[in-house]
Amino acid sequence: MIELILVRHGETDSNKRGTYLGWTDIELNEEGIRQAYCAKGKLEGVRVDGVFASPLRRAARTAEIINENFNVDICYMDELKERNFGIWDDLTYKEICERYPKEHGLWVNDWVNYRLEGGESAVEAYKRVTGFIDRIINDNESGVYLVVTHLGCIRNILAHLLGLGIQGVWHFRLNNCGITKVEINAEKYAFLTMLNG
Repeated sequence: MIELILVRHGETDSNKRGTYLGWTDIELNEEGIRQAYCAKGKLEGVRVDGVFASPLRRAARTAEIINENFNVDICYMDELKERNFGIWDDLTYKEICERYPKEHGLWVNDWVNYRLEGGESAVEAYKRVTGFIDRIINDNESGVYLVVTHLGCIRNILAHLLGLGIQGVWHFRLNNCGITKVEINAEKYAFLTMLNG
């Protein structure tokens, strides 16, 4: 059996503002650091066979703090970056509507396939993240793997593994440094065992 421990990074000032934060490389704020240490405490005593993280600083720092429990090499994977929001990156929904009304309309009409200027479509980000997770599952018969990444990435992973497809991403609410666990059996069937722990 494979167990994935999925952790969303700690809070940033952009999260507090409610922006669409993608590849803009923001550090954790003080609350985010506190949250990361809280997640570390919750995972104390857990054995892991690997740690994977987004290289963006907010996720990388969260992973480094939690990894003080394990002291293993962290594999920083570009596939675990948040969706690239291009010209919308680090803007609030209100700012997007005001500055990019045409693009917003195109996105509303086809949120799955519309590619933001300078960024990715939702389906491109979905395929990138889920392809990486599938490789972990297909390359390992068993093990416990910590994955420290972003809200959109974890939503994509859960929707994919639970058979909901990309349309199912909106069914998951994930807190900063919330711990989510999924077990995958030998038949590659996934079970959600914890959400926002």
